[in-house]
Amino acid sequence: MRIPHRFIPVVLLGVLALAGCEGGSQTDDSAPAPPPTTTPTASATPTPTPTATATPDPVVPALHSRTYEQARAEFTRQDISTARLTAAAQHKDVALPRDHDGWYICDTSPGRGTRLTADTTVTVLLAEDFSDCTTSFHGYLHQKNDPAYVPPRTAAPKPQPTATRAPAPAPAPTKATPKPAGGSMITCSDGKPGYACTSNGHPVVDGQFCPKADRGRTLMATNRTMVTCSYDPSITPYRWQ
Repeated sequence: MRIPHRFIPVVLLGVLALAGCEGGSQTDDSAPAPPPTTTPTASATPTPTPTATATPDPVVPALHSRTYEQARAEFTRQDISTARLTAAAQHKDVALPRDHDGWYICDTSPGRGTRLTADTTVTVLLAEDFSDCTTSFHGYLHQKNDPAYVPPRTAAPKPQPTATRAPAPAPAPTKATPKPAGGSMITCSDGKPGYACTSNGHPVVDGQFCPKADRGRTLMATNRTMVTCSYDPSITPYRWQ
């Protein structure tokens, strides 16, 4: 390429300048090389691993007054193994039969609401009749089976009064046939004969009424018997008898 004459001085100055720069910019190989510049690289943020939530321990459900069969169904519903459910009789003198599904729950151990750990079992106390749950004689259903029971003493029977018959009424005394008495006939004021006369002038006659004035007197009647003016309850008033 042909350079015009007017640009030759300028070109020479440029060449000299380049030569000077190359000669003055020598590097010292003994100096440590600067560390390489690294560009920070963005690191990927790890995705957090989800933490597994622990399942809470189950609790003893409400079983009071339910049957044993209903208790087993409740355990199954709450995903509790029925193998953790055991049964026993409520009373010491009652034997729990093999088939006790229809027996009623009186109490549980541990009680309702207790948390069940892995090795906890639930014991239910059963009675054949739910009303028996509230009956207890020191843990026995029947009082006679309680060793501390002392039966009351049996009171001696009172002697029964002996039925006695009312005494038979004494027979009315039979009037002994009076023996004739001695004496002589007289004439009373009424003009009639007799062995004795009443206070009002009549002959004394056995069985006749006697006047008040003659009460207690004993005289001979016309039949020659001695009679007294006395009161006879069966015959009123006083008579000679």
